[in-house]
Amino acid sequence: MNLTQFLPIPVLLDKNSHRYAMQFAAEQATPQKGKQVYLNTLAVCGVHQYLKWLSIPSNLSQSDCWHPGLRAIFNIADLVLPNIGKLECRPILPEEQVITIPPEASDNRIGYVAVRLSEELDRVELLGFITPSQVSQPPEPISVTQLQSLDSLLETIHRLKLLVNLRQWLEGIFQPEWQPLELLLASQGRVFRMASNNLVDESNVTPVRIISRGKVISWEKNGDRVSFILIVKMTNKYTEEVDICLQLYPFGEMEQLPPGLKFIVLDESNRPCLEAETRQEDNWIQLEFACQAEEKFTVNIVMDEISIKEQFKV
Repeated sequence: MNLTQFLPIPVLLDKNSHRYAMQFAAEQATPQKGKQVYLNTLAVCGVHQYLKWLSIPSNLSQSDCWHPGLRAIFNIADLVLPNIGKLECRPILPEEQVITIPPEASDNRIGYVAVRLSEELDRVELLGFITPSQVSQPPEPISVTQLQSLDSLLETIHRLKLLVNLRQWLEGIFQPEWQPLELLLASQGRVFRMASNNLVDESNVTPVRIISRGKVISWEKNGDRVSFILIVKMTNKYTEEVDICLQLYPFGEMEQLPPGLKFIVLDESNRPCLEAETRQEDNWIQLEFACQAEEKFTVNIVMDEISIKEQFKV
């Protein structure tokens, strides 16, 4: 989409934005690094203010650019959107027509916002959005004519709200509905043997982490509420590949899963790649597979004409 097809969004910078920028810049070892940090901070504050207008939560203090050591070493202007990911806010000077993305900011981002600074640095203009797929490796300058509208950013945020990022589980970040299994299953009086979160593979002394969480899924059938526990267990051996184990248990007054329930895993193209179906008197069902980093998959639970999907990213 060409930049002339949509208007930039102006954002006034408040006193706090400049206070943070001046404080962070004064900490740097050289004037050049101080200027870089100053402009990065203003860009982040501008995007933070814009998202605040839209009631989209963002957290400055959790961002790497708010960490003294990280901003001193790296050219970063990230803004954390809780339970969604990091948004990079790249500053552009008034006369510039390209967006430069440093290598350290080209990974682990949900996207990039181009932020043009005014001559007086009293305001910024949010020019548009860049998706991660537009960033080459190593990154090359991107023309402002290649920007997408900020509607694309909002669509990305909405989509990612529905996407469970399993990498965040490794950092101890969980969406509220995904609960420790001990809490979910204790209420049912059921026993579920949990593995330790830190194990060692004795065959090659490779450290292993196993993280499990569960979510209650419910729907109405013939006037009655039918509930299940979807359990996701991720085994990470600190390689690019992780092992995924999905389990479905009855919840509430149900003792068994209904026969004919389908438990399906869809790949990134929404094609079925694994499937299991319950039989008479099954009280749980399981699917196991491996995923590469950044790979996405969808879990589809189907019973009669009801279908419930949960989306995940490794």
